[in-house]
Amino acid sequence: MIIDINAYTGHWPSHPVEGALDAVRASLREYGVERMCVSPLDAAWCRNPHRFNDGLYAASDATDDVWPVPILDPTIATWRDELERAKEQPRVRLVKLLPAYCGYDLEFASDLFAALARAGLGVIVQTRLEDPRRQNPLAQVPDVPASEIADAAQRHPGLLVIIGGPRTGEIRGLGGRLLQLPNLYADVSHSDGMDAVKVLVEDGLRDKLLFGSHAPLFIPYSALSRVVTDLSDDDAAAILGGNAERIVNW
Repeated sequence: MIIDINAYTGHWPSHPVEGALDAVRASLREYGVERMCVSPLDAAWCRNPHRFNDGLYAASDATDDVWPVPILDPTIATWRDELERAKEQPRVRLVKLLPAYCGYDLEFASDLFAALARAGLGVIVQTRLEDPRRQNPLAQVPDVPASEIADAAQRHPGLLVIIGGPRTGEIRGLGGRLLQLPNLYADVSHSDGMDAVKVLVEDGLRDKLLFGSHAPLFIPYSALSRVVTDLSDDDAAAILGGNAERIVNW
């Protein structure tokens, strides 16, 4: 089974994307993705990103392959209520944080992390949504350092923490901590450079890597080919779905 741990639906202001959920599903199913973890893209630029979670829940209810990943923001006073609503959804297993867009550091999110651990939910902390070189010059959003996400995982050992969108060099730089921390994983949606995923596997990180497409901002074909090129069938199967199947309480 191919599991996409990091996909989106919605509108993106800096360039057009085919972000309707049906379009995203079709683009992923074309390449054999059977389970899609989808977050609301519009939430990134909204002062209250929680507003887009209900639409995601309603749209995913009409499918059998979309697992909604709501956006939570600990700067919003009602985040606890939003978490309770997420817990009521039958297919929510993960939530996503966008600290660079919502304007907080990860130590501020400590209460939220603790609440997620108690609820048995995992968290994807997104390092970036868009390459800074493509951002509007008047709307620059800095990356969240992947090392800070690793620090959060170390502070909350009972919480599944996934680094969303780290680049190859960041993953390699955290290789020792990924292997040391049983609750820390990374998706490969932004892995860049020649033989990026192969290099990570050669570093011994195969079982810490998760497939993510970053659709519709990225092309699913590129995401799949990044994993399957030059990897053994066993290595590709682990990254494309086996690892996610093992660590997420589906």
